[in-house]
Amino acid sequence: MEEISRLVAFMEETEKLKAVTRTNKTIDGRFENSAEHSWQAALMAPLFQDYFPEQLSMEKVLSLLLVHDLGEIYAGDTSVFDEAGKAVSHEQEQLSLQRSLNLLPPLQAEKLAALSQEFETGTSPEARYARVIDALIPLINHGLIAKENENPQRLTAEQVLRKKAFIKEAATPLWQLVEKLVAEGVAKGIYL
Repeated sequence: MEEISRLVAFMEETEKLKAVTRTNKTIDGRFENSAEHSWQAALMAPLFQDYFPEQLSMEKVLSLLLVHDLGEIYAGDTSVFDEAGKAVSHEQEQLSLQRSLNLLPPLQAEKLAALSQEFETGTSPEARYARVIDALIPLINHGLIAKENENPQRLTAEQVLRKKAFIKEAATPLWQLVEKLVAEGVAKGIYL
């Protein structure tokens, strides 16, 4: 029963991910949370898998996507365009993740830690694909949600393309989607 209690404690811990605010907004105008982002990534992954050139275990992709932001529970979310924040966010997220994983029985904690590390390093086709999906979602979201000429960060198309450039190496059709979305963003005035 102790092991089940530890699993329940961890699930209670994951509730905190619903309170981590991200920089992307939702269609009703509020800021999305990290749990919503992870859910949307898990939903999107099976739909786009035919555009990724490598064979994938979708079960593993989904596991990677559901784990990838757990480190934000105590560290918070850092925008990919926040250079100063990104310089320290990885270490903070690792400490946060470990704090949460300590609630689990050791075997489950090791499994989730390994998945998190695999996502971060992109060492498998599944991790590379999960990283692509993770990077596409905010781009799709921003194009839909941002109002015309709304660009408070003064982002340029070049900045966005540079941050998403790894997608070009991973999957040409998905890179073409990135280029299309950025071009539409320029036309809408949400990228310079």
